Amino acid sequence: MTEKDANTLLEQICNMIWNRPAGGKLEDKSQAGRKPLYASIKQIIGQVKQVIKENYRQKRNFTSAFSGLFHEVSVQLEKEKKFNTLLVSILDRLKEWVIVTEEETGEILYVNKLAKKRFYDPETGGIVCEKDCPFMARIQSCHGQEAEQRYEFRCFHDKIFQVKAYSLLWEDKKAVVHLITDITCQKETEAYLEVMAYKDELTGLNNRRNCLKTIDNYIKSGIPFSICMIDLDDLKQINDQDGHLHGDEYIKLVSEEIKKSACEEDFTCRYGGDEFVVLYKGCSQQTAAERLAAIDRNLASGDKKYPMSISYGVVYVETGTDVLPESVLKMADERMYAFKRERKQMKENGDGLI
Repeated sequence: MTEKDANTLLEQICNMIWNRPAGGKLEDKSQAGRKPLYASIKQIIGQVKQVIKENYRQKRNFTSAFSGLFHEVSVQLEKEKKFNTLLVSILDRLKEWVIVTEEETGEILYVNKLAKKRFYDPETGGIVCEKDCPFMARIQSCHGQEAEQRYEFRCFHDKIFQVKAYSLLWEDKKAVVHLITDITCQKETEAYLEVMAYKDELTGLNNRRNCLKTIDNYIKSGIPFSICMIDLDDLKQINDQDGHLHGDEYIKLVSEEIKKSACEEDFTCRYGGDEFVVLYKGCSQQTAAERLAAIDRNLASGDKKYPMSISYGVVYVETGTDVLPESVLKMADERMYAFKRERKQMKENGDGLI
């Protein structure tokens, strides 16, 4: 019961006692949680009706009884007022933004302190993004449902909000309470972790997990490609003699050369510590080998104090080839080690590079 209802009821009771027409009109919006209050009011009205039938002296005797009952009504109203104050206090301390809207009109009935900091203009006292704001329009168009509503909303400021909406009665009005959380940082972190799950941290190339998945997709989709297994020569020796910083530098220089050799549609990967895999889409085995030879020459001509070179093996996979990704990698790996052994043998014999 609102304060207006209480005053109207008191006026009606007094008019009934003095046989005058009842004034005002009760809003008559009862709630289950107010049964004690309405029981007291019903008792008052019942006694008033009985007194009206009696004489004036009984009306006077009724005054003391009426005072006690009215006191009970006042206590109930005070309890309700304290409950509403407690409710607002709790909402103001929530970590979520809270906006309460009238279900029928979308009028904003309540905004907690945290939401005011985000949505309110302290100078005007109005909502900053109320006009032409798709997010606020979405909130104000929400109609109550028995079940909880959950959704995510990306606004034009690239902010992502998670909203939970519930139907309730708010000061005797059908309303919807919206609990809003800014999950922009959470979504950005999830996207970053998802990317990093398939990326090598040192080089920025794709990692082993992504490599096997991509090879399988190429084969199943019937995409012709050349798969290249690449190994850095003497990386362990450089790590042992010059330190791991130089070893990491070597790895990154090779990755940069691999990126330069690849087209936008090609796939580049750091497969392991000193191993790389490249998928040249629609590229013949000979052309792929020529690209790798160019990478090898560019590394050998570098001005680093340690020598740099790569060994590699290439396998061409035609359209319609039915083979497992692991089998194709194994074939390319065997050819790479054959290349490495041949190069080592030629160096020992003084025949120069391949």
